Amino acid sequence: MEPETQKLEMFFFPFLGGGHMIPMIDTARVFASHGVKSTIITVFGHAHVLLKAINRDQQLGQDIHVHVLSSPPGQPPLAADSADMSASPFTDTSMFSQPFELLLKDRRPDCIVVDNFHRWASDVVTELSIPRIIFNGSSCFPLCVRDCLQRFSPHEKVDSDDEPFVIPGLPDRIELTGSQLAPFEKSKDNEFAQRRKKLEIGSFGFLINSFYEIESAYVEHFKNQMGKKAWLIGPASLVNKGIEDKSIRGQKSSIEENYCLNWLNSKKPYSVLYVSFGSLARLPSSQLPEIAYGLEAANWDFIWVIGKTLKSNSESENEGNSLADGFEDRMMKSGKGLIIRGWAPQLLILENPAIGGF
Repeated sequence: MEPETQKLEMFFFPFLGGGHMIPMIDTARVFASHGVKSTIITVFGHAHVLLKAINRDQQLGQDIHVHVLSSPPGQPPLAADSADMSASPFTDTSMFSQPFELLLKDRRPDCIVVDNFHRWASDVVTELSIPRIIFNGSSCFPLCVRDCLQRFSPHEKVDSDDEPFVIPGLPDRIELTGSQLAPFEKSKDNEFAQRRKKLEIGSFGFLINSFYEIESAYVEHFKNQMGKKAWLIGPASLVNKGIEDKSIRGQKSSIEENYCLNWLNSKKPYSVLYVSFGSLARLPSSQLPEIAYGLEAANWDFIWVIGKTLKSNSESENEGNSLADGFEDRMMKSGKGLIIRGWAPQLLILENPAIGGF
């Protein structure tokens, strides 16, 4: 191990959503395991998630820590859902720019890995001349798609959001409709896209939670056609070795892990469908019974993670969280389905040999 004065120090600044925060925590742990002094920057309300994740690494003597940014006095709180790791990409985190700047001035890390949804961060990091690398929660493929959308604008050449178009310039024929695009991907001129691009332009490159063999054509496109430098460090989740590490990623599971694993272990390989729309999605409550009807008619074994529903004016947060009549009882008695309401131990589920589709 290098002396403290010579050790490389890196900061990791994840976004608030679970799909961004969890893989960046794993990434920071990967770097710490290679002798880097790693500090994960977070906000109040998320510190407990990070501390759980790195506790075992600290016990093993790895130099990994958490720094909590304080909210400036008088600033409005973040959206309530940010505390349960379901923050929207539009969640504005710029209220933390001042404590973020003070931290960087005080510590002067050798490099900072920053999530590209912290769109304001480029101003602070550039002013202080701190090298930055962009972290994006997705792989090279969607980054290539986004680049071609911005360069060729094929979605602007069709008459409606329902009319399909082909995205030119990609290694494969990729067809989409306007209705499948996020609002901030439809315009070149919106502030969201401009600030994100500014953060990327001044960076050294991207840390990608992917690996070459799964998308080799798009890794080459990203590097050669887009001219971007990328370090593929995935799957970062492999840093989690034991059941305990895998089960404490994110929030506390809504189901006992051993019960879930025993249920999966009773099934044949590749026989179970895993259904989850992530921590951010809010389905209309009317869609839940339709999904239930479809799952039952398909006659496949399944695990279905039901998150929060989209609340109507006449419903409470989860009042509409009901399924088809008698569906849960039938699935429980037949053993065909396991229903989880809330947070699931997703890594443990997805790596089980019984899972055949997601």
